[in-house]
Amino acid sequence: MRDLASGRGGRCPIVRYEDGIGRSVEGGVPREERVVLYVNGREWVGWMCTPTLLPELALGFLFNEGFIDGMDEVAHVEVCGGGRCVDVWLERDVEFPGLPTVTSGCSGGTTFETMREEREPLASPVSVTPQQVARLMRRLHRAAEAYRAVGGVHASALAEGDRLIYVTEDVGRHNTVDKLAGYCLRRGLPMQDRILLTSGRVSSEMLAKAARMRTPVVISRTSPTSLAVDLARAWNITLIGYARGRGFRVYAGEHRIRPHGTTGPLPTSLSVERRRDAEDAEDS
Repeated sequence: MRDLASGRGGRCPIVRYEDGIGRSVEGGVPREERVVLYVNGREWVGWMCTPTLLPELALGFLFNEGFIDGMDEVAHVEVCGGGRCVDVWLERDVEFPGLPTVTSGCSGGTTFETMREEREPLASPVSVTPQQVARLMRRLHRAAEAYRAVGGVHASALAEGDRLIYVTEDVGRHNTVDKLAGYCLRRGLPMQDRILLTSGRVSSEMLAKAARMRTPVVISRTSPTSLAVDLARAWNITLIGYARGRGFRVYAGEHRIRPHGTTGPLPTSLSVERRRDAEDAEDS
């Protein structure tokens, strides 16, 4: 069910201060390495990542970037170079991508209009209750073993109902989502109509990955960016941020939030206050 945190990193000497007094101790740090993806024998991209689930990271990256649609296009995938390279051979030639533009989301300089045209709005029957959002985020936190051990890493998960299907962790939040996609690809598991949970900020690139995976609900412990919100509204994705404790904020797609005990999606006209009333009644 989870990416067992072999990427927890190691121990190093630190000085810990409490009440103004420092003492020498050992502290844990997350593992970060540079891993290079080769496609059809050609260097494709280098990641700074937690070196776990590297085949899944490679395949999920290629899927989420639109270079492959399924495992039938993959001839071979292998981790080599002492764990510093992933070698992927495809059943066909593929055009080498142009020079990427780097921004806060690791891809950018892209306008809303350009990105909006890349995806059709998602039609999905999936909906969530406020209680379900809280439960899923608690379960994500409990499943994040590397974070609890050393901190400094992000966690993401795909969920169905109240069940976490798989959890990944990485120093890069984008990598966690690619690992989820790669995990599903390698095992023939569906991604669509699932709920995507993440501990990290939802940038436009993160939202684009969710749209590619056709996950209609994205829940984060922190904030989305303004472009991610615009894209979520254009692509009919429910975008939830600051999901902490019993509270959260809905930035797009409020129609998929329904009171506990109902079976259909919530009408758009239902207010935030009514949702809170339903939650309070359930917990009383």
